[in-house]
Amino acid sequence: GLVTSVCSTPTDFVKIQAQLRGGGVTNRAILGEALRAGPSALFTGQIANMGREGIFTAVYLGLYDAIKRQLLSFSASGSDRLPLHLVAAASATTGALAWVTSYPFDVIKSVQQAQNPAAAGRKGSLVGAFESVWRSAGWRGFYRGVSASTFRAVLVTSSRLIAYEQVKHTFGWK
Repeated sequence: GLVTSVCSTPTDFVKIQAQLRGGGVTNRAILGEALRAGPSALFTGQIANMGREGIFTAVYLGLYDAIKRQLLSFSASGSDRLPLHLVAAASATTGALAWVTSYPFDVIKSVQQAQNPAAAGRKGSLVGAFESVWRSAGWRGFYRGVSASTFRAVLVTSSRLIAYEQVKHTFGWK
């Protein structure tokens, strides 16, 4: 999760800037503006994103592995493979829990990245973004939009691990 944040922070930055600016600005123009502000502008929100990605990955894969082991221990067949419907259920559940757990970091990162890279004010900092969300809505502000994002996470995480488990089985990997 921490390593993937190095890739996802700049792409999230460009995505958020494009969403806020509308159809008239291209990703290339946003990227150019950010680079003119300094290459570090692309990594605005990196610490919050490391929190999001790190917590998400630890909860998602850690819980999935624990649930999978527990379900396999109940298996009468002695198989080391879960049926795909149980893989889907376990990964959807752990994906949802992981996303809800890491979501406040996503909100903070998004507030930071929504700032103009050339003139980022207080909200551009980790503390400033946190204070802004807290002042505007209290703890509930850190969970605005969590339902839609969690629904997406359930779809992505369950399909990801179904594919992973199927590939492992197909190639006979343990």
